[in-house]
Amino acid sequence: MFFTHKNFFSIKSSVLIIWFGATLLTGCSDDDPREVSSSSSSISSTSSSSVSSVSVSSSSLATSSSSSSPYLGYWYAPAYGYVLSISVENNLYKLDTYSVTKNSCLLQDIDVDLSLDDLKQGYDYSSLAQEVLLQKKGDYLSGVEYEKLEQFPMACKENLQKVKYDSGYVFDAKKDFEIFWQSFSELYINFELRGVSWDEVYEEAVKSVGNIKNEEELFEFLSMLIAPLGDAHAVLLRIPLTQNLDKSIDAARESDDIQIFSQHTQLTLHDKLLNEYLETIESGSELTEAQMADAENYILTGVENLKNIIFGYAKENSDIEVRAEGEIAWFKTKDNIGYLFIGSMSDYSEGISTIASDLVIGESAIKEALSDLADTDGLVIDARFNTGGEDQVALNFVRHFMSQSQVVYSKSAGSGALATPMKEVILDPQSDNIYLKPTAVLVSGDTVSAAEVFTIAISSLPQVAVIGEPTSGALSDVLVKRLTSDILFGISNETYVDNQGKNYEGVGISPYIAVPFATIQERQGGYDGGLDRAIDWIKTGI
Repeated sequence: MFFTHKNFFSIKSSVLIIWFGATLLTGCSDDDPREVSSSSSSISSTSSSSVSSVSVSSSSLATSSSSSSPYLGYWYAPAYGYVLSISVENNLYKLDTYSVTKNSCLLQDIDVDLSLDDLKQGYDYSSLAQEVLLQKKGDYLSGVEYEKLEQFPMACKENLQKVKYDSGYVFDAKKDFEIFWQSFSELYINFELRGVSWDEVYEEAVKSVGNIKNEEELFEFLSMLIAPLGDAHAVLLRIPLTQNLDKSIDAARESDDIQIFSQHTQLTLHDKLLNEYLETIESGSELTEAQMADAENYILTGVENLKNIIFGYAKENSDIEVRAEGEIAWFKTKDNIGYLFIGSMSDYSEGISTIASDLVIGESAIKEALSDLADTDGLVIDARFNTGGEDQVALNFVRHFMSQSQVVYSKSAGSGALATPMKEVILDPQSDNIYLKPTAVLVSGDTVSAAEVFTIAISSLPQVAVIGEPTSGALSDVLVKRLTSDILFGISNETYVDNQGKNYEGVGISPYIAVPFATIQERQGGYDGGLDRAIDWIKTGI
């Protein structure tokens, strides 16, 4: 990333947003779901039945001697809008994931040829109070909890939507709009925080959705609907979709033929540099191709300048160590302060990374870094460029700065009647390579998602101060949904609160010490105000 001369903006952000869709599958429900207009061709008159309505016996799923497996049947996560159908044939399991609202049902993903061990690796089964499946997400994270259904939901039996790869599919912009709007209405928790009336959005949008003729126009239309949310996790992707969502997204990573939309709450580094460039040209007209090329060059030059300034703080003749494909780097300053750059919480391997590989590589890098920096007087962790990744990786880093087990934050999904209980996240310290000296964490508007989880967790520790600008304000996992067309979308669905009960969704984590990031004065003057202030805090404690 930052230290390997990748195009931080056009490459990194695209891969990251696609990664959201591939790996984050949690969500929740809003208080006041709106009934979809009866005039919509996407909603039949029989679909008003709740998801818990029944039609097909779950016993029909079993076709072999494995029918005694407790995993078989239908499972529903009310706060996430997902139904799982697990069947077996010849001792191989099939897992169908349906995305449901009050009025619609789509087959979102199909996973086949799974062994019972595969299922057990992904889900825990329990039958204490009731039969439930709990998705596994790591040692310190709770996943989606599904409750057992006796029969298949009526909405899925009687109103299952054809998707683009189905025979007989016909593009219907109104249908996709209704599913999109209803999904946000039921599952998005931040309308009030974002100052958006979703009902008013519907009333305006329904007037013009009938004019949409193709998928590209629909993508632009939906982008305009969610842009006012300013939510980095309200994401749209347009890519070729198959029955297997993960494989579709992996294929899209290797292609340039994708469309992506997301909007940030805070100004990002890209925004700042682009605004600087726009101030140098005549306003009021669209950029020419030459100006767009100049703008990209201005942004890349600005990032390169920042990198050189940061490198310039390294002690003379001191090695600058780089690991994890450039996402982690460290050095010592002339003041004997350690500097640790963490550019993301994932993508630590060449090519497509996995959670398991990122955990191994990340743990190896952080241990090596803290060993090298053990004799420093304090540490600066730079998360200003960190665009997120895996929460589990982020929390694993935090454990290296703890002296005892403690609650680092609490988390819930949904709101109203479907809200899940607030759960405390408790971390244990690592067994070795512990760093307990003064530690400053630098953040910015680019610090988002898992990087914010890292920030909220590590800021609960007594030796840590957060310095810089407010973070993005998009801590929630991304609830991934699809439309009947080849459009995926993400919904913010969770609430994270610190140990004082403060919610940072939609506003960002405020720094203990506010310092602007990447101003033109800094770049022209060859200094990093945030890094300077962090070093000063470590030395003086104020």
